[in-house]
Amino acid sequence: MKKVIVVVSFGTTHADAEAGCIRPVEAALAAAFPDREICRAWTSRIIARRLAARGEHVENEAEALARLRREGYEDIAFVPTHMIRGQEYERVAAVADGLPVSAPLLDDQADLEWMAGLLDGIAAEEGRTLLVMGHGTDHVADATYARLREVLPDRVKLACVEGRHALEGILDGLEAVPGKALTLMPLMLVAGDHARNDLAGDAPDSWKNILLARGFDVRTRLTGLGALEAVQQRFVEKAKAVCESGKQE
Repeated sequence: MKKVIVVVSFGTTHADAEAGCIRPVEAALAAAFPDREICRAWTSRIIARRLAARGEHVENEAEALARLRREGYEDIAFVPTHMIRGQEYERVAAVADGLPVSAPLLDDQADLEWMAGLLDGIAAEEGRTLLVMGHGTDHVADATYARLREVLPDRVKLACVEGRHALEGILDGLEAVPGKALTLMPLMLVAGDHARNDLAGDAPDSWKNILLARGFDVRTRLTGLGALEAVQQRFVEKAKAVCESGKQE
């Protein structure tokens, strides 16, 4: 029987972010499942168009599934690398149509507490308060970020680019941060456009410059979560759970 895992990411136009944050997750899954082939798919149609304009092609989740079925794969499982059960994750689940799909990185309470511990460790390494940038969404799954905030330690703060949890909503509270010292980091699989522009860019409205203008001591840590071994192994655990059960998580 031909067996495959389709690793489905949002995608990126930055080759270094792909190499440093997406491929390591795929490699960890390949090492954990030697009996399965690993196939890549990306859900972002905008990124697909940008890549196509420069002569590169990455299948989306529907294209990958159609090709795998044509090629005779019988055991197909999807492992999305998305953060939450938002629109991109739902797109994968809909295409899978009953095939196994693992849960996103931030899903149940255990996931949130695990992430809180991971971020607390990074804050300890930095020796200062860590401010992480989530993506955020107008989808109901945006509530996941509120749930994560509830379990974060004092030295980790969270805001989002989109959705209800904007930076403006926590700026006044950040004034109490010890020494007004912050390290900024993306809470995203890759350190792509949002991290490089919205978080740490040179424009006046980047988080870095907004905070500098308010007198904060700001560092940036442009590391996507996919570069972290702990995150890679978390995706492996989620993949094992769904491959063993044969059901959508």
